[in-house]
Amino acid sequence: MAIEREKGVRVVTVGELLDEGLTIPPYQRSYSWEPATALQLFDDIRNAFRAENAAPNALPDAEQAQEPSYVLGAVILHRENEDVQTHVVDGQQRLLTLTMLLDLLDEASGFPTEVLPIQHEAQAAPVVRVHTELARRVRHMEEPIQAFADFIRNHCEIIRVETDDADEAFRVFDSQNYRGKPLLPHDLLKAYHLREMSGESDAMREALVEVWQNVPDAELDRLFSTYLWRIKRWARGLSAPKFAARHIDSFKGLTPKSASTPAARYHLAAQTAVPMLAAWAEHPDETDRMVSRTRFQIDAPVVAGRSFFEMATFMLGELRRLRHEGFDEQYEDEGREKAWGNFASTDDDFRELPSRARYRYVSELYLASLLYYTNRFGDADIRESRHRLFMWAYHLRTTYQRLQLATVNNYASSLGDNQSAFVVLRSAETPTELRRLRVEARGRDDNPKHEQDLLCLLDGLAR
Repeated sequence: MAIEREKGVRVVTVGELLDEGLTIPPYQRSYSWEPATALQLFDDIRNAFRAENAAPNALPDAEQAQEPSYVLGAVILHRENEDVQTHVVDGQQRLLTLTMLLDLLDEASGFPTEVLPIQHEAQAAPVVRVHTELARRVRHMEEPIQAFADFIRNHCEIIRVETDDADEAFRVFDSQNYRGKPLLPHDLLKAYHLREMSGESDAMREALVEVWQNVPDAELDRLFSTYLWRIKRWARGLSAPKFAARHIDSFKGLTPKSASTPAARYHLAAQTAVPMLAAWAEHPDETDRMVSRTRFQIDAPVVAGRSFFEMATFMLGELRRLRHEGFDEQYEDEGREKAWGNFASTDDDFRELPSRARYRYVSELYLASLLYYTNRFGDADIRESRHRLFMWAYHLRTTYQRLQLATVNNYASSLGDNQSAFVVLRSAETPTELRRLRVEARGRDDNPKHEQDLLCLLDGLAR
């Protein structure tokens, strides 16, 4: 079955939905709304409440209560035939916020209410911050508090979508949240790969998602948008437009059902076998990084489900290590030792440095090429290759007065003779073939002082 035409989609009031005793699956993300988002929900409902009560032809209260008047979007629910519990697939942030708000309103109006168990949470936790801000708004309300609570329970509607098919639940998964802000592509990937983990235990799903949820959105967005997506495109000589929801098929990976071709079956079998073969290594600790590089080849499709989350965790760690290793060198300028790190646009934690913003695109280009190189060849000839990739990427900064992303995109995806590090690396069978890459150190004739320090470093590497 899937969504029933008669019962699968229906409109219910907030009160009716909260009275169902819905459950949040353990693998779902923890509460993460910022106070501003929760307060916007509060203000939207409050404005609707004011508008209804200010209507010139408002009906008497008894008649008015019969017509719910404000829709708060949809929630997607999943319940297996044999399962007595109904799980929230999408909409939990909204439902938890409404529950907090109603508890605060009941408490303020003297209604007996259960105290939310947030006293054990850290003060910086989103749920504590939202609870604090909502409590402040409730204290300063001018409207009748109990009437406002009744309006939320009885006058606000939610579209309730229920299915007994997990696949269907995630297919219906809304690409818009309550405020109409599109979910980031990595959010959609998370939902897709959770669906592919139906054979895993709840404990396993919860553990993997907890690791994922502890990574800031900006870091996940950077991993896929700035690095993995661009590498996949540039290595094929293709332009890399801004990574968007329509591009997530590139990271959906393989499933036993979808692996119908010899190539797909090869990748599925290889990625399954690599961890087992690594267990026989003499020095397993020393091979962990190489095993993961072997298992998670950027050029190859990942296995859907658990492997996707493990791949993302590994690649995040790789980027952090390469950010440190890739700039951990010195060069000599007029008898003084200077650091490569002076030309990185971020610190080791990827915090942007405003004073080095002009190096952003070439820093990203360099790290992307270094990630691709080590993913293919590990640490073989790493120092020579690092120097060559640095020269290739940073040459753009000494050549152009103003560097645009479009220029970087064209440069990195060029199919011209050995002009793109990504194209060269994709066809290379040995690390020494990177020497075919065209590199040069060239300043600007019209502005000899342009990037003199960087040009000094590039000149030194070229010798």
